[in-house]
Amino acid sequence: MNCLKTLTTAARTRPGGTRRHWMGSCAALALAAGGVLPAHAEDSVKIGVIAPFNTPPGDGLVNAARLAAEDINAAGGIGGRKLELVIANDEYKPEGAVNAYKKLALSDKVVAVVGTASSGAAMAVMDQMVRYKVPFVSTGAATLQLSERVSQDYARHKYWFRVMHTTQEMADALSDFAVRCLLKEKGYDRAAILAENAVWAKGLLPTLKQNLVQAGVKIVADETFDVDTKDFKPLLSKIMRAEPQYIIDLSSHVDGAIYVKQWGELQGPPMFGVNASGASTRFWKDTEGRAVSHMNLMTGSQRVAITPKTIPWYDRYVARYKVSPDYTSGYTYDALFLLKQAIEKGGTEPDKLVTALEGADMVGVVARWAFEKHHNARFGTGFRAIGVNQWRPDGERSVVWPAEIRTEPVALPPWKR
Repeated sequence: MNCLKTLTTAARTRPGGTRRHWMGSCAALALAAGGVLPAHAEDSVKIGVIAPFNTPPGDGLVNAARLAAEDINAAGGIGGRKLELVIANDEYKPEGAVNAYKKLALSDKVVAVVGTASSGAAMAVMDQMVRYKVPFVSTGAATLQLSERVSQDYARHKYWFRVMHTTQEMADALSDFAVRCLLKEKGYDRAAILAENAVWAKGLLPTLKQNLVQAGVKIVADETFDVDTKDFKPLLSKIMRAEPQYIIDLSSHVDGAIYVKQWGELQGPPMFGVNASGASTRFWKDTEGRAVSHMNLMTGSQRVAITPKTIPWYDRYVARYKVSPDYTSGYTYDALFLLKQAIEKGGTEPDKLVTALEGADMVGVVARWAFEKHHNARFGTGFRAIGVNQWRPDGERSVVWPAEIRTEPVALPPWKR
């Protein structure tokens, strides 16, 4: 149907016909058809971004969102309309995330929301999503409880998607490195665990411990800390008295540079794990170089050719922000391009946007993205992978696992050589 021709004719022949009447009628027809509004009827597409401000994961999330918006708009926007970001601070708190999401949905009228760097915050947003039905794409929350809600009650929770790794994937990746590399290649069979008291860590630990024990690794120390902990030396000293051959650290809500710096000062055994703060190059400066030899899962942002787009994007990000991407960065950048693709295909009506996202298949800067029925992104060969990198004495990082992409072997801390 030619909307322009039909409604212009109506405006000329109907008493009181005006341009305002034409624009309103054309917009109504466009929405009824499930398509994207023409640029002259609505100048921008608003997408909300929720992040904990002034934290490495939050800064990485916001930086990537802004870079994606610039790239999308430079290429013509979303269906000819400008992408407009509305950014809100959740302060790493569930109640902050709730307030941010409600404002974005009700006052700012966004068509979708991306972000959060906390499973607790994401769970709180999901509770509100049931009511407001503004699609929410998690780019920093790993707990399986989110996708379990989609499986258990699809009609209520279908508006949620995850463009990120899960606790299960991280547990398997940590186990793979501990067993196939540290145990089988180096003979390390005594492990310790240092984990923050948070939803995502609680979801990861049972699988990790089970995998280690079944492989013949003995867990000689298992310590949990509150997210407001500042002095880790008592916990680290206690762990070291148990004489582990390595420590697995898990942190996201705390500044992991604090305890890694103290670990270096105490000259502890090798340490690797999931340290959200350790994903960025600022970590080296924050630890005053004591992060040397610390190993971290590569979960979303690393200078490895995972896709043809990865290294060029990584280098652009560093040139722009003078710091490497955080773990949230690649996921957030790709999430906005997934939303662009879905909106151009299905429009902004929530249910049609969900259907379009469910049919997505896109190669981004950190993975090829397609969704499973529970709205987790597909994992494995041809889609996503998780490796391990290690800080070198020069403040750069090398890839030490898996063997297929390894650039250097695992190195012991300088004080252990």
